[in-house]
Amino acid sequence: MERTDIFTTGAFLHPVQINDNEGNKKWFWIVSSFEDESFKGGFLCNPVSVADVQEGLLINDLDDE
Repeated sequence: MERTDIFTTGAFLHPVQINDNEGNKKWFWIVSSFEDESFKGGFLCNPVSVADVQEGLLINDLDDE
């Protein structure tokens, strides 16, 4: 089956098949990239698609840049 990427407001998504804790295969939408501005708690932030640690997925100090 060919992979079907989609766009939702502000993000590109693609389907990924992952085994759950019981070994059952499930399909999930994974964000592959972000577009436009993102906000957390009303403040501008910069989400990234991949990070080594959870804290690295979000840069929320854009006002300092």
